[in-house]
Amino acid sequence: MLSKSDIIRHMEKVGDMVKEKYELVAVGGTCLTLQGIKSYTRDVDYIVERGDMLKFVDAYKSFYDGVIHLAEPCTCFAIYMPSDYVSHTFNVGTFGNINLCMLSLADIVITKASRYNDRDKTDLESCVRYIDNVDNVISRLHDFDLGDDIKHARAAFLDIFGRKI
Repeated sequence: MLSKSDIIRHMEKVGDMVKEKYELVAVGGTCLTLQGIKSYTRDVDYIVERGDMLKFVDAYKSFYDGVIHLAEPCTCFAIYMPSDYVSHTFNVGTFGNINLCMLSLADIVITKASRYNDRDKTDLESCVRYIDNVDNVISRLHDFDLGDDIKHARAAFLDIFGRKI
C-alpha cells in the first residue's frame, strides 16, 4: 500500500534517476491518493504524456517491486481521453526531470465509472462527498467516447449518484 508521501518520494527518486524530461498524469487510485480522497493505493497508475515508458519503468522498478500501470498518451488504459483532458489536470509538482499532474475529479470519476468493478465502486463511493455538482460531471462525461463502456458508466451513475445518464 502506498500513501501520498510514498508516491511523492517515489517521484523524487525516479525524477533524479531519469535523464530525459517526463510529463506524467496520475490516474486511478494514485490520483485519488494524491488528492487525499483515499489514504492509500495498492499500485501506481500513470499516463505517460512525454518520455520513454520503458526507461521510466526500469527506473521505478529499481527500488519498487509493486505493480506499475502505465498508459500511452491520451488514453486511460481501456478508454480514450477527450482531447482537452490535459487542460483539466492539476499540477502536483516537478520532481527532477518529471512533471507530475493528476486528473480532475470529474475525469477520474468518469474513468472509474467506465470500468465500474468492485474496487472502482468503493473509490466512487469515496468521491461522492467531494463532488459539488453531479451535473458538471455528467456534462463532462459527454466529452468522452466510452463506446461499450457507457453501460458501466450508466450503472455507476445510477448506483452511486442516483442519476440516469
